Formats: sequence, structure tokens, C-alpha cells
Amino acid sequence: MIELIVEKGVTKTWKNFISQSPRFSIALDGYVSGPTNHQIDGRRLNINHHEGVNRLITKSTSAQIYFFIKQGMIKNFFNSDNQKINVYVNDPDQDVCLSLWLLFNYKRIMKNDEPLIEKLVEIEDKLDITGGTYPFDTNSKIMKEVAWVFEPYIKSRYTNKLYTMTNGEIKILIKEVLTRIDKYSQGKCKMTDLDTEYKLIQSNKDIHMIEEIGPYARMKFIKNGINKIILVKKRNENYNYVLLKTNPFVLFPLEKIYAELNKIEKKQTGSFHSLSKNVKRKKNEKWGGSDLIGGSPRLSGSAIKPEKLIKLISRITENYLK
Repeated sequence: MIELIVEKGVTKTWKNFISQSPRFSIALDGYVSGPTNHQIDGRRLNINHHEGVNRLITKSTSAQIYFFIKQGMIKNFFNSDNQKINVYVNDPDQDVCLSLWLLFNYKRIMKNDEPLIEKLVEIEDKLDITGGTYPFDTNSKIMKEVAWVFEPYIKSRYTNKLYTMTNGEIKILIKEVLTRIDKYSQGKCKMTDLDTEYKLIQSNKDIHMIEEIGPYARMKFIKNGINKIILVKKRNENYNYVLLKTNPFVLFPLEKIYAELNKIEKKQTGSFHSLSKNVKRKKNEKWGGSDLIGGSPRLSGSAIKPEKLIKLISRITENYLK
């Protein structure tokens, strides 16, 4: 039996997860910071592909789970059919929802060939490890089906509803997506067109600041020769930023940029807890991510204005390359 526990925006260390969670607990996709890890005696498992990994060659969380199921690892982890498993998530994105569906249906996946699910895992894996930039054919039937499957999450994120959702509301959203995956797996899927429109806000040399108009704009970046990207989204008094590059050979030192922006923003505001009058930041919230994709704190965003941010990032990049 799986007990889903949503703790929006929470990130723990592996050490804290071991000490604070009961036996038979699984952390998904960034709830625990750091690479995939396991504790055999305590039956604890962290499945992640964000921090401390080579992003481009590390499978997404859902692809790792699919592999673990096929290898019998999840069955052995469960120990018995009646064992309660606590599964912790901090976000309801595509990778998390597909991961949960696989865990809920692990017996079915382990015993049967599921070509539709295997295809969905493959597509989500390519999209997630590339930060959504993998250049799929956005007019294909399968991509329109994938867009329909994850539409509830996409709508909540692009209307900013996601950021004000309670843990209970996030659970409801996840269930909506799980229902759509059920229908997809039964061949009863609908289709949604993929909106790839975006707006170039400004450029500084070869660094481009972009506003995503459509949720699938990133699939066009490589085709259009864009590979150093700052995505910006206005949110109340602050901004949400995603920093992205398309492969490791793009000279855009994201991990160095995260570190410098954390120093700059803390100095600018005096404290990570007082970004603005109405925006509070949790103690562990900061700029971060992997070597390919990351950004501002997920819940509180950043106080740095877009025109200033692109100059800061350009300067950090230039200094790094000297």
C-alpha cells in the first residue's frame, strides 16, 4: 500500500531523510537533494536526477523507477503486498506524476509488456533530462497525446495556480494526471496541440532571456540556434527564472552562476527571509540545480530584475571564461 505525502517546496538531505522518515520510505525527484541512493536495512530509497549528477546521462526519476520495477527492485523493496510505503514528493511535475503511476502499478509493469507506457517513459525521460529542449516533432500524434496526459499540470503551472496550491490541492492535481495516464495506457487518450511560441525579451552576446508563451517553447530552442537561456516569468512582486543550456559543451557555467547569484541576492536583500514585503523564503531555498538546468527558488522566486539579471549572468560567465 502506497501512502502519498506531498510537502510542497520541501527539500531534505539524505541524512535528514533517514532520521526523519519511517522505514519503507521513498523520496522522489528532488524531495531529497542529491543523487539516487538507498538504505537496505531501513528500506529507504531516494530516486533523483537533479543534484550531484551528470544530468545529460542520468535517467529521469520515472525512467529509473521503470528500470527498477523491471529488475524486480521495487518488488523486493516492498517486502510484502501489505507493506505500507511512504512516498514523498515536493512538486507535481510530469516526472513525479509518471513516477507515482509506475509505483502504484508496479505489479502490472513487472509482469506485462506495456509498449504505450514504455513509450511515455522514453519521451518523458528525454524531455526531463534536457529541461524540455529535446527537439521532438511537435505535430506528431504521440506528442499531442503526451501533451494531453500532462495538461492538468501544465495549465496549473502556466496560470500560476501551482504556486498557491496547498498540499491537498496538489494531491488532487496529481490524481487528475494519474487518471489521464490510465486512459492513455488503455488506448483511450485524447490529443492536445503543443504551443511552442516564445518571446525574446533581450540578449547579451549569446545569452538569451526568453518569456515562454507556450509550454512547449523549449523544443524550438535548439532548432533556432539558442543554447544559453534565461527563462523569465513575472510572479507577483518577484520573478521566477530558469537557467538552461542544451548540452555540457555550451560554455555557460550554471553551477558557478547559482553560487554567485545566491551571494548577490543575499547581500542585496540582507536576508533570504526578507525578499520583499509579501514574499517569504524558506531557510533552504536558494538558486540551484544541475549542470544543465536550474534556477531561482521554486516557491519564492527572485527579487532581481530581469534587466539586471542578464547583465549579472553575462559578467559571471565572462569572468569564468577568462
